[in-house]
Amino acid sequence: MKKYLIGIPLVMALLFATNCKNNSTAAPAEEVDGDTIILDADQYVRFETTKGNFTIKLYRETPLHRHNMVRLARKGYYDDQLFFGIQKNYKIQCGDVKSKNAKPGQEIGIDDDTEENRIESEINPWKFYHKRGAVGQASTKQFNYSTSQQFYIITGKKVNSSTLPAQEKVINKRYRQAVKDSLTQPYAKDILTWQKYDEKKKISKLNDQLNDQADAIMKTRRQFTYSQEQIKEYTTVGGAHTLDGLYTVFGEITEGMDVVEAISQLPATGKNGRPNPDVKIIRAYVIEENP
Repeated sequence: MKKYLIGIPLVMALLFATNCKNNSTAAPAEEVDGDTIILDADQYVRFETTKGNFTIKLYRETPLHRHNMVRLARKGYYDDQLFFGIQKNYKIQCGDVKSKNAKPGQEIGIDDDTEENRIESEINPWKFYHKRGAVGQASTKQFNYSTSQQFYIITGKKVNSSTLPAQEKVINKRYRQAVKDSLTQPYAKDILTWQKYDEKKKISKLNDQLNDQADAIMKTRRQFTYSQEQIKEYTTVGGAHTLDGLYTVFGEITEGMDVVEAISQLPATGKNGRPNPDVKIIRAYVIEENP
């Protein structure tokens, strides 16, 4: 994915009220801007490519990203796009609409970080992590947001369990920063005024107070540590744990992982790793009934 690091992780709990009974045949939905949003259900999108087909399960718990991919697939956004970023034992990536009909050797994989192309992050490393087959969304330069267009699929490799604690520290550091940022927000105007008049002592005193408050809050909250299931997954199957806590994982491959692997093994050219030969998405469509 684009090498943008978001400033803090955002563990979102989006609560959607539903009246769905266990024996219901259809998940509840609502109309938003003329588009149907399924409120609480896993959804599936199938990608047909020139290298073969794969299916993505989109998690119900990440509704913003789930609906975004469903919406784009229904509009034919992915059709005729080229994969623009591949790395062996790591990931494949696509989502550049301008890659359609790109000339041989043309650099693809544009920066699509514009305000209208952003989604609020739904990062939750406790539950959704970068195991092999995980599907995630590239982030923007604005922390707490994903690009609405570029997504990636993890191939990854097995790691030693001794490498995981370092990422736990990274995630908890960003979690703490999120807490401090929330405490800082009410003082934004004061800080700007103090900066204008170079009142460094006031800024330093406030910073110390906010650090103390953030530390106190963190002591009352659960720190992130990898579960035994996650450790087993990373050490016996593989993945890309260094992305945990930085990007939103919103789905996983349920069919066609061999196709994803085959794409990732192709020779890569250019800055972003365009496959050679090109791999095109013929079409992407929503599977209305669970496969």
